[in-house]
Amino acid sequence: MKTNKSYKLVLHKKGFGGSDDELVVNPKVFPQVSLRDIIEIAHPTDEYSPLLLQVKSLKEDLQKDHQCGSDCSTAFKLRAYQDVIVNIVDPKDVTLDLVELTFKDQYIGRGDMWRLKKSLVSTCAYVTQKVEFAGIRAQASELWVKGEKVTCGYISEDTRVVFRSTSAMVYIFIQMSCEMWDFDIYGDLYFEKAVNGFLSDLFAKWKL
Repeated sequence: MKTNKSYKLVLHKKGFGGSDDELVVNPKVFPQVSLRDIIEIAHPTDEYSPLLLQVKSLKEDLQKDHQCGSDCSTAFKLRAYQDVIVNIVDPKDVTLDLVELTFKDQYIGRGDMWRLKKSLVSTCAYVTQKVEFAGIRAQASELWVKGEKVTCGYISEDTRVVFRSTSAMVYIFIQMSCEMWDFDIYGDLYFEKAVNGFLSDLFAKWKL
């Protein structure tokens, strides 16, 4: 059951309290919250998309109600000491159909992809989130639910995880034979047709 009660949001840097957890909750303020619950942090005016995070840390000595990592708060326009509405949500209601992860300057094999995907199951993801596992570095670029892009959600066993390389390179080899300097029936060099015709059309198609 959702409530409209507001709480003060405090931001913290990575490594706060010796932990990399993005969400730290005060159990005295939220006695109904348990570890691994999915928390929705929403703007009171619904001006921006709500943020979904998983509770991985409970601290009773927090000075405020709850603290959120500065990286994810920036992506969702959350400010320090801002009033926010906090609710527990059912993972089934926010489960993602597909997560697209991008990486660059790395080689990731099928085994690495499988292990990384398994490490993400039963966790939350949001757009621009950086993921690190066993030396693999990736970033969540797109999240999909029922054919529509979303900004955050829950990764289940049924969620598809797709990997995209932003540093992939394609080599095109063109044999420079003597025929490349011949003219066709329209008076064009075959070399010019290859560079100004074939390659230009190919690159234009890749941009689509």
